[in-house]
Amino acid sequence: MRIVIIGGSHAGICTALRALEEYPEAEIVIYEKNERTSFVSQGIISYLAGEKESLFQSSYLSPEEIRATGIHFITESVVSSIDVKEKKLTYYHLGSEELLEDKYDKLVFATGSYPIMPLIPFDNTSEIFFLKGMTDAIAAGKFLEKAKTVAIVGGGMTGLEVARICNQRGIKTTWINAHHHVLSRYLDEASSTLLEKIVSSEGVQVENDCRVTEISKAADNGSLLHTTTKEISVDGVIFALGFQPNTYLLHEQVTLGDRGAILVDEYMQTSVADVFAVGDASTTWVERAGKNFYLPHASDSVRNGEIAAVNLMKARQKINSTQATYHVPMKDMVIALTGQTLAQAKKVGLDALSVQAVNAHLKGHSTSYVWLVYERHTHRIIGLQCIGKTPDLAAYADIISLAIERNLTVEDIEFTDFYFEHGYKDPRGFNRILARLVRGNQEEKQD
Repeated sequence: MRIVIIGGSHAGICTALRALEEYPEAEIVIYEKNERTSFVSQGIISYLAGEKESLFQSSYLSPEEIRATGIHFITESVVSSIDVKEKKLTYYHLGSEELLEDKYDKLVFATGSYPIMPLIPFDNTSEIFFLKGMTDAIAAGKFLEKAKTVAIVGGGMTGLEVARICNQRGIKTTWINAHHHVLSRYLDEASSTLLEKIVSSEGVQVENDCRVTEISKAADNGSLLHTTTKEISVDGVIFALGFQPNTYLLHEQVTLGDRGAILVDEYMQTSVADVFAVGDASTTWVERAGKNFYLPHASDSVRNGEIAAVNLMKARQKINSTQATYHVPMKDMVIALTGQTLAQAKKVGLDALSVQAVNAHLKGHSTSYVWLVYERHTHRIIGLQCIGKTPDLAAYADIISLAIERNLTVEDIEFTDFYFEHGYKDPRGFNRILARLVRGNQEEKQD
């Protein structure tokens, strides 16, 4: 059996390594356009924060290490076409115009994603940056060494991290968000408002409901951002608008889903036999919502890569529903979340409520804030959002992710044996604190 994997990042590598374990007699080939592989994008954030070596330590497996396992890892190769009926593909090596052909028995599509580009007029001499790979980080890093002012466009997680980093480096930072509140895909308005207050108090200028319509050259040779609310003059612009699935090679041959990602079933199988899609190129099943969404996320890429490998010969292992669990560790702040926000839960028809727990820390850390989203009457847990400065706060998201997956209620975890939370004003544990708040939630009684 010849297994061909297109893409050598998280999903592709995890697919290959698990396939090697499951089918030791198979021939496994990975095509990867870059020289390096398995790049962890969090290295970009650390690099911009001043940890220079982190960028070059962000690849957890080298091509040589992968080849040593027996996997044929072909770097600096670009797949130009795929024919799923004939089970073949064409490719070329960078620096060569010669088209080569390969055939496969099983194909795993792990081509990842690319940054969303704004469809606006812009001056091509302006300092404009997008963040995806190592070269992007190096270019943005050089700019930040000399910049005095910068605009970060994009109100998501990456936008938040980069805005705080720029501000902490002493650069006057404007964070531009097209939506009513920041991190609108991740947080409800209450938690978003708190986050915005924290970031604003640190010195970041937050501009909500603001869209960039054009970028022109400023009088001081910087960049002039024309927006729907005002004009903003800065030395340069870093875009962090999220990612789009890189699926053009298969877009007319398989069924596509949310945002153009390849629609897969619970076995990572596409609509075409023997063709699987994993990682940022594929959709993700969300059980509580009852549908597939496009949720590009490193931990999901690792999971569904292995799931695809297990199912290459026949459907044996379903993937567990994703809860979109995130932990964003930043300097002086932790954001952790899992599951659906209250707004998302209501949008898919769930009768949902939320409660907020506020727990002060006695050891100099700031207060920790936790929001639990749950189903009215049944008390099934739907989601969790945490903001604070105590490192162990992130553990809550993992616990609640498992609780959501197992359809547990607030009462199911109320008396679970979690560790005693030393240093908190209320040390009983977040599970009992939240259960007490749910019992006392007067909104639940308003039918």
